[in-house]
Amino acid sequence: MINSLSDITLAESGLKSINICTTGQVQFLKRVDSEFIISAKWAQDKLIEHIKNNYYIVENNSILFPLYTSIYYDTEKLDMYLQHHNNRPKRYKVRTREYHASGDFFLEVKFRNHAGETLKKRIQPNAEDITENILSNFIDNNTPYRFKTLQKVLETRFNRITLVSMLFNERVTLDFNISLKDIQNQKSILLNDICIVESKRDKYNKTSVIMDFLKQAGYRKRGFSKYAIGCALLNQHVKTNNFKPTINHLNKIRNENNVVLT
Repeated sequence: MINSLSDITLAESGLKSINICTTGQVQFLKRVDSEFIISAKWAQDKLIEHIKNNYYIVENNSILFPLYTSIYYDTEKLDMYLQHHNNRPKRYKVRTREYHASGDFFLEVKFRNHAGETLKKRIQPNAEDITENILSNFIDNNTPYRFKTLQKVLETRFNRITLVSMLFNERVTLDFNISLKDIQNQKSILLNDICIVESKRDKYNKTSVIMDFLKQAGYRKRGFSKYAIGCALLNQHVKTNNFKPTINHLNKIRNENNVVLT
């Protein structure tokens, strides 16, 4: 088993840190998102070293690798998953997300429209006091679904490194130690040897040290939905054909056979 990225200390990484409040400077009216699936060990051994003079690492309450937990909701027939699998231009995701470093807890609806834009609405109820009425009102008013038809389907947990370009024209996240759990059948899988890199930058920003380095290393842009891949890996009754290339890429990185779907 590889060592976790979270084993790296700030001194060892060579990165300079900034407070999360400073990331408010990195806002884009029109942005471009690019996603890569890479080896966590390569990220630890090569990527961090290469970009240390071009990016800050963000601290949240003095934590460099905060933990995130999400619970995804879907219908019994997994309609939202199938929308994603079938590449429907309009599709939804419904989830709760807990930010362990800050203690923040959100109920979120993500909607992808015909133009390919992802719009997010969220409220911030108290995680301990959240009621069915709060969930129902928010979901019924912001999706075509009724809350009473939804169930908890998948739990995701992961650590995240957030980087900000020293030019303040790009924000990058590195998600690792990714744990996926099917809540209905209690199956789970740990993808601890992959890292999901996502670059968010201004539409007119043509430069990215991280993206250039990833491309030089042979990595290519590849979308990754934790919810969709979690369902594909852990639920044997759903369609998975359109996710096979991503799953094969995961298996190539992991060099294991235990997540190959038949």
